[in-house]
Amino acid sequence: MDRTRSAVLNFAINFLVGYVLGRLLRDRDTGVRAGVALGTLGAVASWRLAERLEAGSVEPATEPIEIEIEE
Repeated sequence: MDRTRSAVLNFAINFLVGYVLGRLLRDRDTGVRAGVALGTLGAVASWRLAERLEAGSVEPATEPIEIEIEE
């Protein structure tokens, strides 16, 4: 999944969660505001994390340690 699609999907899911919670606690306007806030937060976080993952896998800074076991 590319970066944009991931951000849009996360926005939609987080908007839905925020909307439902806001609607249960108060009214429709509160649900919309909470949905937009949570959706935006989720989309930005998804966008930033996708940028880190696209940079490539993390290479170890040192050589792996080999331990010989004598029986």
